[in-house]
Amino acid sequence: MKKIALVISIFCVFLTVRISADDGTLVQTERGMIRGHILKSENGNDYYAFQEIPYAAPPVGENRFQNPKIPKAWPGILDTTKNTKVCYQTVVKYSNLEISEDCLYVNVYTPQKPGSGDLIPVLLWIHGGAFQNESSTYEYYGPKYIMDHGVVVVTFNYRLGPFGFVGTQDGVVPLNLGLKDQRFAIEWVNRNVHLFGGNPERVVLVGESAGSMSVGYHLMGPWDGEKQLFHGVIMQSGSPVAGELMQDTTTATALQLGRRVDPSFVSNDTKELLQVLQNADAKDIIYSGIPGGVAVEDSGPFSYQGFQAFLDGNYKNVPVIIGFNSEEWGFIEKNDLTAFPETFITLINLKSEEETLLKESMKEHLCQLQEGITKYFPSVLSANCEWLIALDENNSYYYKFYLQYTSDQMFTTGTCKQVELASTSVPYYFYQFSYKGYIGGAMDMVLPPGCEKVVHAEDLHYMWDDGSNSDLSKFPEEDRLMLHQYVVMWTNFVKYLNPTPIEVPLLNNFIWLPSEPNSLRYMNINTTFEMLEQPRQYPQIKQILEKYMEPPYNAFA
Repeated sequence: MKKIALVISIFCVFLTVRISADDGTLVQTERGMIRGHILKSENGNDYYAFQEIPYAAPPVGENRFQNPKIPKAWPGILDTTKNTKVCYQTVVKYSNLEISEDCLYVNVYTPQKPGSGDLIPVLLWIHGGAFQNESSTYEYYGPKYIMDHGVVVVTFNYRLGPFGFVGTQDGVVPLNLGLKDQRFAIEWVNRNVHLFGGNPERVVLVGESAGSMSVGYHLMGPWDGEKQLFHGVIMQSGSPVAGELMQDTTTATALQLGRRVDPSFVSNDTKELLQVLQNADAKDIIYSGIPGGVAVEDSGPFSYQGFQAFLDGNYKNVPVIIGFNSEEWGFIEKNDLTAFPETFITLINLKSEEETLLKESMKEHLCQLQEGITKYFPSVLSANCEWLIALDENNSYYYKFYLQYTSDQMFTTGTCKQVELASTSVPYYFYQFSYKGYIGGAMDMVLPPGCEKVVHAEDLHYMWDDGSNSDLSKFPEEDRLMLHQYVVMWTNFVKYLNPTPIEVPLLNNFIWLPSEPNSLRYMNINTTFEMLEQPRQYPQIKQILEKYMEPPYNAFA
């Protein structure tokens, strides 16, 4: 009887594997077998989803604050049908997600059955979140709108906050671990994506915000004889030329983190620091109030200054889509500004003496901001630096300039400069996203007269399913049209390295022309498409910056 039961069990396992193999959900990767599942695209077509595939060993224990390592092979069949783990951060948007240090996973979505048909191009997504939050999980970035367009989509997590962006210049605690995780994932894709029907010879990196800046960091520097890991890039709302989210005092910042998590640590020895950080509670690290940032290394792929790299021609010659939303910083409302210091202090639980220091630091920063604005807008020269600290109904005039100045400082100016410097040698498809619709999720934001309307991250909703836009029938026809136009242009670029290779009615037979350094020609994406020149007030900003800037040129902002 027992023998019969054993035979039946073996037969059932064999049958399950055979059925899985036949339906395309079973794939043999370099570290082991995985089983995915089948989902439905917008048009009701099957696509194959493989979620939480390990691309690196869990960065815990002795692997915490160390370079990513190849994961161990696993026995049997790994279930890759769930997508809940996000890298350590203070808060997540969706309640079903699990914050964990064990988070270095990749997700692969393919519209064709693995192992059948020709290899197709790959859209490799790097998520944003200021290097502090978000993840690549399905809840944030569901690919159902992309899956009807003949590309494989790959998303992945990378270490965030101090876990990914605090380090020491001597390399004991390596710098830029978040970027190195990204690089590790890109290399994994090159070795494995063919197993899912993706073409490793046609990989396009795509990112938004900090993800876009990340794409820019991977774009900097030559290939130096190594294998070409990607063949085009799309950069949405972020350029390393702007120099945002960077840090200069790397070792000092890391030592400060060590003292925050362990007040008894008073040494300046980086090896002792590493032990302190590896033994600390993860919550103490993430709530330390030290976010870290991207740092310039002494050598290797992340040893280039953002602005200087493009100024010197030190970048990879691949086609680029790059652009921004029409008023990126518009999501900051007036009452948010006055509440920000107290809200921030509460969030990171500072002591009273640290609160005083933080407020003084913020005031100093706002005064510097005012100085920049008065150079940018001579009409506000009479204002003093208190205008931003105590906003009221009478100074919304200055609030408008704050939004415009910060949108340009953080997003527009660096992007324009990158296009100006690099479009001489490679096609740069430059854009401004100006379409204001309900799908964008920010229709209730009221910006001052004179400001543009589309704020940071609205464009994401016209590309990914994040739950708020799952049912397109709830939205106006114009919104649905914009989503389909946006997805077609982006996937055209992934397939052809050109967003409009031919005239098609869906895109109004429009041809998006590459930019030119002198004119900064760009496509204004709105209810109608048009080619314009010199976005926002870049010529005036450029004139001011070139007058006042001094080397070394790390940032153009």
